[in-house]
Amino acid sequence: MALLGSVARRLARTGFGQRALTQPDRPAILKQRPSKRVYAGLALMALSALTGVPALAALTYLSVRMGKPMIIAVGGPVAFALVHIVFGLGVYLAGRNYAIEALLWVTRRFLEKHA
Repeated sequence: MALLGSVARRLARTGFGQRALTQPDRPAILKQRPSKRVYAGLALMALSALTGVPALAALTYLSVRMGKPMIIAVGGPVAFALVHIVFGLGVYLAGRNYAIEALLWVTRRFLEKHA
């Protein structure tokens, strides 16, 4: 817990930390009704988060089961890259405003709890 408190105190001294603390408690962007594009972006971000580790686990299992290490050696980086591409596409579709507002809100919550 001392580490989190130390990180929080340092973060509170930065410009971003100060900005997060002066923001309203509820992000303004959440008061608007999101468009279908935003929903699609959020769904892609969730999809990438939910498929990344299972894909690597499945490739590892197949590699060990079949005795072919090239499956994970080639498939692992390809799966890793695809997950990041899907996440990036989701961020693009959801929009920059959602990412910034969400990060400010999470930072504010973290600072209030640990600083």
